[in-house]
Amino acid sequence: MTTRANKIQTGELDGVTVIADPGNQRYLVDLPNSYDVYWLFNSKDEKHSFAKRVEQPDIKRAIYEIPIENLATDEQIKSFTYKVKEARSTAKAIASEREAMESVLSFDQAHDNKTVAFIYKAPTKGFAVGEILHSGKFFVAQSAGENNEKVFVRVIHSTKLLQGKEEFANREETLKEKFPVGSNKYLRYDELGRISAKDYQPKQVVTAETQTLTEDQRAVLRAYSEKNGQAWKEKLNAAWTTGSYKGLDNNQSALLQQVRNQLGPEWLAQLKTDDLYPETAKKASVAKPKATAKSR
Repeated sequence: MTTRANKIQTGELDGVTVIADPGNQRYLVDLPNSYDVYWLFNSKDEKHSFAKRVEQPDIKRAIYEIPIENLATDEQIKSFTYKVKEARSTAKAIASEREAMESVLSFDQAHDNKTVAFIYKAPTKGFAVGEILHSGKFFVAQSAGENNEKVFVRVIHSTKLLQGKEEFANREETLKEKFPVGSNKYLRYDELGRISAKDYQPKQVVTAETQTLTEDQRAVLRAYSEKNGQAWKEKLNAAWTTGSYKGLDNNQSALLQQVRNQLGPEWLAQLKTDDLYPETAKKASVAKPKATAKSR
């Protein structure tokens, strides 16, 4: 290595490591595999590539080699030092936003003893639908469903959502405008990992409050629930699936199938007993204030 190149400081800082490799007359820069971090090393100086990316197995990291002849002048060393400084600054900012985002969403999205799991991979089906939960400078987070144990949050690197120099130059404002928190988006992934987005309107879940049963429908549901006990909803769901209503006449079966077609399983899951006995529930709500007044 030349004396001039020895002005370069090696070592690790903020996830970016500069390594001297005198045996191969080069320097190596090991940094996070994020375009925001490494893009400066893709640029050209003096009409030729300043650095070359080295293939390596860790997909989370990117390694660039800089031949010693590309660090022969003070100007080249200054340019290299600037690239490393910017890479470290960006890597630190990305890590900071990610940590804050995961901390907040881990608290906000957890419920019913479920923990939050973050997904950073593209969906295998090529598209994703969900509510925007975070819109920052480097990441956009979207709800991705849940199971019995976990709530899933998909995290997208913002570089895949931005287009053109103007959007990159004003990325935070652009992302907050295009992906406001609380909006629902349909994201489509192409073969190159680029993402297109459009607004998505979720299907409105029909609830007992938004859909009124007819008296005949309510009566047959009452009869079915009283006959089948606490597990009546599960049994009715099974009957809806098979179309077999054992022990019921054709009229009752037709009414239950009518409820299935109009309202469906999601509505049934939210149905409360009071919805089947509105008069009883009304009397109870009227009697309660009187009892309170009497106690006073």
